Amino acid sequence: MQTPIKTIKKSKNDLEEIKKEDLKKWILALEKKQEYSSDKFIKIEEKIKDSIARQVTDEALRDITVWAMVLWSSDIHYECFEWKVVIRFRIDWVLVDIFTINYKEYKLLLERLKYSANLKLNIISLPQDWKYNIKIEDRKIDIRVSILPTKYGENAVCRILDSEKSIVSFEDLWFFWTAKRIVEKTLDKKNGMILVTWPTWSWKTTTLYTMLSKLNTREKKIITLEDPIEYEMPWVIQTEVSEKVWFTFESWLKAILRQDPDIVMVWEIRDAETLTTAVNASLTWHLVLSTLHTKSATETIDRIFSMWLKPYIMASAIDVIIAQRLVRKICPHCKVEKNKTPQETALIKAMMEEIDMKNISTDSMKLYQWTWCEICNKSWYKWRVWIYEIIHINENIRDMIRLTQKSEDIIKAAKETWFISMKEDGILKAMKGYTTIEEVLRVI
Repeated sequence: MQTPIKTIKKSKNDLEEIKKEDLKKWILALEKKQEYSSDKFIKIEEKIKDSIARQVTDEALRDITVWAMVLWSSDIHYECFEWKVVIRFRIDWVLVDIFTINYKEYKLLLERLKYSANLKLNIISLPQDWKYNIKIEDRKIDIRVSILPTKYGENAVCRILDSEKSIVSFEDLWFFWTAKRIVEKTLDKKNGMILVTWPTWSWKTTTLYTMLSKLNTREKKIITLEDPIEYEMPWVIQTEVSEKVWFTFESWLKAILRQDPDIVMVWEIRDAETLTTAVNASLTWHLVLSTLHTKSATETIDRIFSMWLKPYIMASAIDVIIAQRLVRKICPHCKVEKNKTPQETALIKAMMEEIDMKNISTDSMKLYQWTWCEICNKSWYKWRVWIYEIIHINENIRDMIRLTQKSEDIIKAAKETWFISMKEDGILKAMKGYTTIEEVLRVI
C-alpha cells in the first residue's frame, strides 16, 4: 500500500522508506506552476488581426507560421469553441494559448488555409488532410494540414516540418557515451535491425533521420518507406506508401527490397506481415531501421512476441532497441543552481543504488532551477532533451529471447552490462543541468 502524500514526513529515515512512486508524487505536488506568457503574443495578435481586417489572409497565414517557428513550435492549432476560436502553438511539446479570433475572422483564415493545402472549400462535414509549403529565407518549410469537423466548426492543425531543426547531428541526440558507443557500433554493421520505440510526440522519426544522415554516403544505397515523407534528404531514395491504391507497407517493402538497397528505413511497423518482411530483410544482408509503438524497450520484445514472430528469428535479427521520450530543456539564460530537497536527495540515492552506484555521494551532485526571462517566454524551458533506455541484444540476451524468457529477466541481464532505465537517464541529465527532475517525472 502506497503512503499518501499528506502523511509523508520529512525526516531522513522516513524518506529512505518511501517508495520511489511516492517520491515522484511528492516532488510533482511541490512543483511551482508557471504558464507561458510573453509580450510577443500581443504583437502576434495585433499583426494577424490587422492582416485579416485588410483581407490579406495569405500574409496572415504566413505570419502565424513564421511566429510559430520563432517560438520553436512544432504545431499550430485552431480550436473552435462556442463563441470564439483559439489559436494555440505547441511550444516545447506543451500547448500554449496565443490569442483568440472571432468566427468571421476564422472563416477567412480557414478558406485561405484550405486553398493553400489544395483541400475542398465546400466540404465542411468530413475530415480532410494534405500539405503545402512556403519559403522562408531560402528554406522550404512544409506544412501538413489536418481539418476535423466539430460541434462548433472545423478544427485545423498544422504540423510544421522544418528539416533544419529536425535532422540534427548525431552528436546532438543526447546519448550518454555508453549508449552512443552501442548505437555507433550497430550503425557500422552491414546488416541487422535497429528499432526506435515509444509513443507519438517522442520524435522517433527525427532519430531515424539523424541515423540515416550519419549513414548517408555515396557508397551506399538508402531507400525509405514513409507515410508521409516528412523531410527530403539528399542522395536518399524516399518512397511514400499509398494504401489508397491497395499497396500496404508489406507489399511496398517487398518492392523496395528488389531495388538492391544497402539500408532500408521503414517509417513504422504496424502489423505482423510488415514485421516479418523487415526482419527477413535484416537477415539477408540489409541494415533495417524502423519504429514501433511500445511503452518501453523491454515491452518491445513482448510486443514482437505477440505479433507471432518466432523467437529464434527475433534473436538473430534485432541488434538494438531504443526507447525514447522528450523532456523540456531548462532555459540556459535563467538557469541557476539550487539546493536539493530531501525528497530529491532520496530519489537520486534510490536511483544510484539501482544502477549499482550507491557508493557515490549525492552531496556533490548538483540540481538546477530557473528564475524567468523573456527568451523562454517566462516558461523556464527552452527546446528539448532526449532521454533514453537502450537494450543492446548481446549473445546472452539472444539466448534468453530464444528461450522466450520473461522481460523482467532480460532487464536483469541487461543491467549486468550498461543498461540504465529511462527514469535514471533523465535524472542523470537533470543532474547535468540539462533539465529538471520535475520535468523528468512529469514525462515518465
